[in-house]
Amino acid sequence: MKGRLALLLTVALLAVAGWWWQDRPVRPRVTTRLLMGTLVEISTWGVTEPVSRRAVGLAFDEMARIEDRMSRMRPDSELARINQAQRGELQPISAELAQVVARGLEMGRLSSGAFDIGLAPLSDLWGFSLEPPPTRPPPPERIADWLAQRARQNGNGIALGGTAENKIRLENAGVGLDLGGIAKGYAVEQAVGILRREGVHDALINAGGDMRILGSKGGKPWHVGLRDPRDPQGVAAILDLLGEVALSTSGDYERYFMADGVRHHHILDPKTGQSARAGLISVSVQAPDAMTADGLSTALFVLGEQAGLEMLRHFPGCEALLIRADGGHFQTPGFIGRWVKGP
Repeated sequence: MKGRLALLLTVALLAVAGWWWQDRPVRPRVTTRLLMGTLVEISTWGVTEPVSRRAVGLAFDEMARIEDRMSRMRPDSELARINQAQRGELQPISAELAQVVARGLEMGRLSSGAFDIGLAPLSDLWGFSLEPPPTRPPPPERIADWLAQRARQNGNGIALGGTAENKIRLENAGVGLDLGGIAKGYAVEQAVGILRREGVHDALINAGGDMRILGSKGGKPWHVGLRDPRDPQGVAAILDLLGEVALSTSGDYERYFMADGVRHHHILDPKTGQSARAGLISVSVQAPDAMTADGLSTALFVLGEQAGLEMLRHFPGCEALLIRADGGHFQTPGFIGRWVKGP
């Protein structure tokens, strides 16, 4: 009798063990959704399918909520309402949007204006977000008019403050909020918080150039390749990332067109009104959070190598890989990655 009970118990334990191992993921669970104008991919590791499905769904919902509030392309968003309001008048702004705007303004100060969240009118002139995309640059006189408007305003023309509640004022028609260089990083960071809250401690979020690592991939680093800026199928560098790290890449190959042999891309220089041309074609930044990495990659691209590395000193724990127009590269000592493209 005891032998039979022991046999039954052994069979039951083996069945439970078999079920347990079957439910352990042997590869990441990957879910993709179109958000913020790009494909966002969330990979989880070490949790069951129901836990992953719930956590990832809530993370995507949070990112969609932020897009609804901070996208300038959505006419009913809070940001669009501010852009449509009378210039020179204080407008109410939510605490959340004020937080992102304040971070963008700080990045602008530290970059001497190279990073600018007030470029919506200039972005509209170029039309990189339109369908079909542009094939010619704006008329030079339109750019000159915008530059003249900007020259008549104080700083970047955005005043954030208030007493009882948050307020914002846009100074004139030459300024309008465009958070494309920082809001995606904020959304990614909020999504990470959702995953962690729901019990996911190992994950990777890839949001079209903005990446956030959480934990490991089964105890091993997440293996990431950085695209060669001039070869869509090529890899310039390999990164093995582990723990809490964000990675953002800005390049002149993401949204661009060629006209008369000149590459015109969507990363605009506020000082010229033209595509930034400071000698770089790609900038990747590693930072403790996605919002910082997002803003820094844009700022360094506009500033160029020397001024960009000088700015980077204001951000302890941040590292960068810069790819020059001549194909050369430079990476700061703490950048996690190895160059594989060649000399």
